[in-house]
Amino acid sequence: MEEPTIPEGDQIPGEALSIEERTREEVEQVLRLMGDGDRNSALALFRELHPVDQGEALLGLGQELCWELLADLTPKETAQVLEHLDMDEALVVTAGIDPQVLPLVLDETRPDVAADILRQLPQEQSQETLEAMLEAQEVTPLLGYADETAGGLMVPEFPVVADHMTAGIALDVLRLLGPDAEEFGSIFVVDDQVKLLGSITITRLALSPLNTVVREIMQPEIISVTSEIDQEECARLMDRYNLRHLPVVDQEQRLIGIIQVEDVVDVVQEEATEDMYRIAGIAGERVMGSFGNSVRSRLPWLYINLGTAFLAALVISFFESTIARVAVLAVFLPVVAGQGGIAGTQTLTLVVRGMALGEISRHSGLQLISRELLLGSVHGLLLAVAVGLVAYVWNGTAVLGVVVGAAMLGNMIVAGLAGSGVPLLLRRFNMDPAVSSVIFVTTFTDVLGFLFFLGLAAVLVESLV
Repeated sequence: MEEPTIPEGDQIPGEALSIEERTREEVEQVLRLMGDGDRNSALALFRELHPVDQGEALLGLGQELCWELLADLTPKETAQVLEHLDMDEALVVTAGIDPQVLPLVLDETRPDVAADILRQLPQEQSQETLEAMLEAQEVTPLLGYADETAGGLMVPEFPVVADHMTAGIALDVLRLLGPDAEEFGSIFVVDDQVKLLGSITITRLALSPLNTVVREIMQPEIISVTSEIDQEECARLMDRYNLRHLPVVDQEQRLIGIIQVEDVVDVVQEEATEDMYRIAGIAGERVMGSFGNSVRSRLPWLYINLGTAFLAALVISFFESTIARVAVLAVFLPVVAGQGGIAGTQTLTLVVRGMALGEISRHSGLQLISRELLLGSVHGLLLAVAVGLVAYVWNGTAVLGVVVGAAMLGNMIVAGLAGSGVPLLLRRFNMDPAVSSVIFVTTFTDVLGFLFFLGLAAVLVESLV
């Protein structure tokens, strides 16, 4: 029997869609069913989705429909969704949970997630919820740590073995833990005072003779952090040493928790997104978030940028007579300023990222600035030759090529200085280097670029006419 042929241009339904696209269609179908009032069908389809996609569906429903769907979920189902949301999204969902049900939901979530949510609730509601929780004893210790520290990020439940145990007894301990020990490739070793001594892989434990004492086969060199260490530093350590779990200890070196790699991935993503938003002056804004929040987030920086634009316009106004005599100068104004702005933004992006990753110490500032000045000079010379030749061919005046080329060289050096110097200066004054640095960098390159170009043109105006 011949295989059926598919006409050119036709596709087998669903085959051309990626997993993300198919999931997006299912999420949209849930939204449509809820919008049409078919709540039972929407709930059935919703329960087939992954918790990540369930969260997207809930947030896309709008407040009223979201809360209706939440009312039909079990505490465990709601908890699974909360564990896959960032904190702002989790609070939106939490607001729709009955206060009597919220303790049951938080009992089902990981202790670190429950603690994060409780920190964000009004104090009275947080206390009432905590008192009603059955698993409060696991969450309460975490509430004493700041949110963005190792203590706030860690989970207090983890498998450990004592150093005096034999390999056979240690394996029995892991068997008793059951599924809780499955995700660990290695476990931590402690003494009788729960002080961290080292780690051992489960593979090595299983392959060792059953009567071997754990302390004899453990790895004593181990990287740990104290509870007050910033979460970004924890992320850098786990990335640098390729760690799946990072132990957290107190001042007496007692093991009090561990940080899991999946939580650090979230931290890295959040911090990178936060820095990127701050560079552009849109911190705290989401793509489909509140319209009013978007206005409040962007407008102040747009006003600041407007002020810097008028500053650049003021510089140009000083040379109106020069531009009037040599109109072709106006053609090359955006070339000089634009190239400097791009170069400055390139440098700025690399420097801010380097600071976020801990690659730029407080003692390497002069070295960094020197490097970027040299790089700006090299780029400036190469670009100056190219733009000078274009200007000469364009107008047939060699002096114009010299003026444009010299201005380009000067502005590229300024770009390197501003791109590296602005974030270093902000950090020197204990300010976030990412906070709209791009606005300040482009101000330098625009104003000084115009000043170099038009100032040199004014000096040589007789040769340009």
